[in-house]
Amino acid sequence: MAREQETLNRIVDRVNDFNRRVRDLEEEVRNVSARVNNLDESLLDKTNSINDDLQDMRDEMSEVRDRIANLEVDVREIQRESESFATSSELEEMESYMDVMNPIKNSFVTREEAEKLAEEKAREAVRQTIKNRDSQTSSGSQ
Repeated sequence: MAREQETLNRIVDRVNDFNRRVRDLEEEVRNVSARVNNLDESLLDKTNSINDDLQDMRDEMSEVRDRIANLEVDVREIQRESESFATSSELEEMESYMDVMNPIKNSFVTREEAEKLAEEKAREAVRQTIKNRDSQTSSGSQ
């Protein structure tokens, strides 16, 4: 009987050892399951965060496209308006006209002075014509 008791004790010890091992494995499975659940939740959170970031980026890209389109319209409008701007040569011409009419830089003549100057020029032209005629007659008679 002592032998049977000893065999029975060994069997009980083995069963107890198996039970302990099973409990340890069950605990390890629970820990792994908790980690997997945590990883799942973390992955889901990260995925949602990335999706939100992507949507924000899409919205910003759409806004940038709209801004670029508006800028292109503005540039075309500026180009269309710039066609009516004065060119540098036109500005130089206007500047020269202004210089001519500037009373500070130029002196103007009165009507009387202009008439007197015209009369003098006419007399001088008549004298020149007479002089030319006389020189032609004197060279033709020789």
